[in-house]
Amino acid sequence: MPLSRRRVLTAAAPAAVLPFLASPGVAGASSTGSLTLLTPFRLQDSRTMEPDKYDTSARDSLADPRLAGHLGALMNITVTGTEGSGFFRLGAGFVDPPATSNVNWWGAGQTLANLALVELSSAGGFVIQGGGSGRAHVIIDVVALVG
Repeated sequence: MPLSRRRVLTAAAPAAVLPFLASPGVAGASSTGSLTLLTPFRLQDSRTMEPDKYDTSARDSLADPRLAGHLGALMNITVTGTEGSGFFRLGAGFVDPPATSNVNWWGAGQTLANLALVELSSAGGFVIQGGGSGRAHVIIDVVALVG
């Protein structure tokens, strides 16, 4: 029986630590680090919040003590129930997120996901900022921690 993706991740989680090398020339990057695979956990789900959808013109700061002390987190970012077109970008807390988006959608009624490496503040915080012409539910699952 071939191994499925789920079995491979389950076998490695929650305590697998993988070494990696940072890209040369990346500002603020150390030469080596670690990627700690986790049993994925849900950090945010706007379907259970009021107001229930993020406006793409909004900016929100999120923090979680489970992320504190890490340089970044590998996150699966899902948008669903989209209205219009738009994007979300995530970055370290208390600063502007990067100029590039982490997830994009181009119409109403879409559900799309993207895996992204998101920089964190030392307190485990990050900013989510949107752009475009509509609103969307945002679901964020953390699958690994960096550093």
